This record gives sequence, C-alpha cells and structure tokens, in this order.
Amino acid sequence: MPRPALAPTVHRWYEPIDGTSTPLVRPYLQAYERDEKSRIQRLRRDTLWCATYGLDLDTRDIHAHLGAAS
Repeated sequence: MPRPALAPTVHRWYEPIDGTSTPLVRPYLQAYERDEKSRIQRLRRDTLWCATYGLDLDTRDIHAHLGAAS
C-alpha cells in the first residue's frame, strides 16, 4: 500500500535540511550584523570628523613594544 504524498513544506526527520533552499532566516542575527556594521562605520566617521579639528581619538600607541620589558 503506497504512502500518501507529503506536502512540500513537510520535511522528513532523517533528511538533511538544505540551507540554501530553506526560507528560514535568523532576522535577529542579520539585525545585529547590520547594526554592528553601521556602528563601526559611524565610529570611523566620527574619528575622522574629530581629526579635522585636531582631536585624536585613537588610543593605540604605535610606538609600544609588543615584547616584555627587559
């Protein structure tokens, strides 16, 4: 006796899910990545804007030694 056909949206538990054809997207992850990207861009823009007025917001010391002090 043949089994009834499953709806196209139903997946069998033993078949792997194809991530490229699955419409499921984690919107919270995309939102976080988008916000983080815009935050970094805003920080760069603000740093350059402050540099036009002579303010240096970069706190890294380019002359610091990476090794231990002897």
